[in-house]
Amino acid sequence: MSAAYADEAYEIWLANALGAGSDYTAAVAEFGSARGFFEASEIEWRMLGILKPAQLERLLKRDIARASKAAQICKNNSWHIISQTCEYYPHHLKNITDSPALLYVNGNPECLKARLTVSVVGARDASRYGKEVAYRLAASLARAGATVISGGALGIDSASHEGAISAGGKTVAVMGCGLGASYLSENEALRNSVSQNGAVISEYYPLSAPSRGSFPMRNRIISGMSLATVIIEAGEKSGSLGTAKHAINQGRDVCAVPGDAISSAYIGSNILIANGAKPVFSAADVLSDYAYMYPELIDLKKLERTLAPSADAAPVKQRTPDNLNKTQSDVYALFGTDPIAYDTLVIKSGLTAPELSAVLTELEIEGVITACPGNRYQII
Repeated sequence: MSAAYADEAYEIWLANALGAGSDYTAAVAEFGSARGFFEASEIEWRMLGILKPAQLERLLKRDIARASKAAQICKNNSWHIISQTCEYYPHHLKNITDSPALLYVNGNPECLKARLTVSVVGARDASRYGKEVAYRLAASLARAGATVISGGALGIDSASHEGAISAGGKTVAVMGCGLGASYLSENEALRNSVSQNGAVISEYYPLSAPSRGSFPMRNRIISGMSLATVIIEAGEKSGSLGTAKHAINQGRDVCAVPGDAISSAYIGSNILIANGAKPVFSAADVLSDYAYMYPELIDLKKLERTLAPSADAAPVKQRTPDNLNKTQSDVYALFGTDPIAYDTLVIKSGLTAPELSAVLTELEIEGVITACPGNRYQII
C-alpha cells in the first residue's frame, strides 16, 4: 500500500496529523521515518505514550492521498518540504513550544539555516516615513550579515524585504496561507524576488486559503525564527504587537523604533518601549547584543549606527508651491519630509482646529499634501 507514495507524502501526512508543537522528531525516530510511522499499527502508536486523543484520531484516518497531492504540487513547483528532522529546519524555530512540524519552502532552503536572524514587522498601511525606516534598517541589518524575516504583507513588511534585497542580503517571508494560494496579487513580484534572494515559507498546505486566524498563527514563526523582533509604526491594535507578544513568550528580544508621542500610529510601538522593549535607531542597536555570540559574523566597528542613506547626504529643502496664499504657505512650510500629526500642526500653526482643518483640506485639493493613517499629513 505504502509503496505507491513518495517519502514526502508521508512526512506531510504525519506533520498534519500531529500538528504544531508536537514531538515530530521523537515520533519519526521511533519508527525510523515518517513512512515507517505510517506502516506501524495503532497499538504501536499508542505504546509511544506521546499521542493525544485528537492526534490519534487524525492518524487513524491515514489520509495519505491528500498528503500525496500536496507533495505533488510541491514537486511541480520546485517547492521544498522541510520537516523538523531536516538539516534546513530553522534552528531558532525548533526551540519554541509550538513549532510547526513541517514547512513548505519556495526558494533557497540554505538561508533557513542562518543563526543571525532579525524580524522587522509593522503596519500594513504604513506612512512613507515608516517604510523608509524599515527599508534602511533592513538594508543595514543585511549588510551586517543578518537574515531579515518578515511577513510578506504590504507596508513595513514589504519595505523590510526590499531593503534586505537591495543590500544584497537574504530575507525570508513567512506566509499566513499556502504557497499556492491566491493572496495579495499586488505583492506577487515581491514574493518572487524574495524567493530568489532567500525564501518564501509557510506551514500550511500548498493551496490553503488565508483565514482570520492564520496570520496571527504565522506570527509565532516570524518571531520564533528570530533572535530579535523589531516593531516599526505599530498602532494600539496593530497585528505586529501580536508578533512582539510571541517573541516575549518565546524568550526572544523585542525592539521598537520610537515614534511621534501624540500620533495614534505609534502608540503600540511607544508602549512597547515603555514596557521594556529596546529603542532602535540603527542596526547597531539591534545587533550589538549578539556580537559575542556571533563574532565571526558581526564586526561592531563596521556596524552602521545611523539609518541615514549616507554621511554626506544633505537634507532636502521643500519648495513652497507658487499658487498658495499666505496662510496655506505658512502651514505648508511646517512640513518636512516626514508625516506630521494633526495635533502637532495645530500647535505649530497657531490656528484653531477648524481653521487648520480648512487649510489642510485646501492643500489636499491643491494636491500638495495627503492624509496618512493615524490622523497625520505629509507633503506629496
